Amino acid sequence: MKTVRTVVLVGALAACGSLAADEMDFPRILDAGISGTPKLSEPFLVRGTTEPIRTGKHGLAAPALWDWNGDGKRDLLVGEFETNSGEDFPMGPDGSTIRVYLNVGTDSEPRFTDEFEWARDTGGTILEVPQWCCIGFTPQFVDLDDDGHLDMITGQYHPGEVTWFRSTGDGFLPGVKLLQEGDPTADGNPMFGYDGEPGDIGTFDYWVYSSASFGDLDDDGDQDLVVGGGSGLRMSENIGGPTSPSFGKRELLLDVHGKPLKILERDDMAETLPGASSPPADGDGKSSPLVVDWNNDGTPDLLVTGSYRHPNSHAVTFFQGVKTDAGLRFQPGVDLLPTGNGEKALPGSGQRVYVDDWNRDGVKDLIIGASVATVNGGEFSDELSWEWEDVTKVESAGKDPGRYPPRERPTRESMAEFLNLEALGEERLEETVRMNQEYWDETIGRLHKEGKSHWLTLRHQGRVYVMLGEQRTE
Repeated sequence: MKTVRTVVLVGALAACGSLAADEMDFPRILDAGISGTPKLSEPFLVRGTTEPIRTGKHGLAAPALWDWNGDGKRDLLVGEFETNSGEDFPMGPDGSTIRVYLNVGTDSEPRFTDEFEWARDTGGTILEVPQWCCIGFTPQFVDLDDDGHLDMITGQYHPGEVTWFRSTGDGFLPGVKLLQEGDPTADGNPMFGYDGEPGDIGTFDYWVYSSASFGDLDDDGDQDLVVGGGSGLRMSENIGGPTSPSFGKRELLLDVHGKPLKILERDDMAETLPGASSPPADGDGKSSPLVVDWNNDGTPDLLVTGSYRHPNSHAVTFFQGVKTDAGLRFQPGVDLLPTGNGEKALPGSGQRVYVDDWNRDGVKDLIIGASVATVNGGEFSDELSWEWEDVTKVESAGKDPGRYPPRERPTRESMAEFLNLEALGEERLEETVRMNQEYWDETIGRLHKEGKSHWLTLRHQGRVYVMLGEQRTE
């Protein structure tokens, strides 16, 4: 658990009212000391009038700044996650969407109310992307067709599509799928008869969790696609050019030693994503990259977040870009937000990171979305938000137990209601019942015995944190 000290909110945010101590206290975050990078302040939680800026559904807040209403002030956009794929798509306000919190302050001292509106395209339709698992709408902005307007993009869980919302200058057109080599719906798995190589372009592993960012990584004047997820951190070269983007095979991004980029080192085997056949190359499987020149040396760097479940996890991992004869390589990852004794730097899990100049002082700032744990109908849970989910054994965002009625311990009678007893046979029925009871005992039953029944009401909510940057004195 965390050792806390009070954070003093800065600027206009300090006037937004009182806040529970467990949401305004953070451990001591050390300066990573990286030359050329901003020196970051302590984090503060972004609030509206009476409560934190938040997302509902399953959390997975993905923040960005954009002047949504054209008044010259950047507003706060927060993407969120809901399962809305297949026949359920589109779901409008109930889907994977973007909340827009309009800035009622100034561009250098942003303020927000508790009210928000849904981001809509130029036709008035709510912006939405289909997601069947845990990634959410993650808006980033890049000029993909070289028309002078920044477009909006986001990735998807599976199929591995990247959706392009082209800017008209006055808004965003309905989304279209970017052209990529291969079939983003591919779901080959060597464990189930797939004849190709494990992890190749025809597999589920290759396409799953296609979080997306863009940057000119090969220095040829157009925007290349960078993805994270099940097949590791990869680059897909823009083979269509600066005005007609299309993207080639995803190739692993390598460090200066020729090894795949890793955001998590662990002694035990990394967890595989649902449907995947092998552990992820990045050590986590839910990496979400942002391409940015963080150290101001003119070379693209990466800021990468992940599931943030394991005690070895970094809230944000920094990969410094290095130009070599073999192309762009990266220094091994550095923990951007180290703490004194290895505790969590931020509450919750599943961070999404964005970089902008929050207070218009000319220095880059870090804007972070996180999924914090709430219980009992929305109470922030200190014990769950500040402990690693691999320690508490609770579900990550996207699988909230509080969304469903508590499940009773399985019995032969209760399972017989939905099993084909004749096909199963007596012996297999007994084994099935036993396995389900053991699983219940290890998960739900354990919590009842330990006096933690309230954990079964867990719902993740999105939060947004800001760490202001100041010029580093070298």
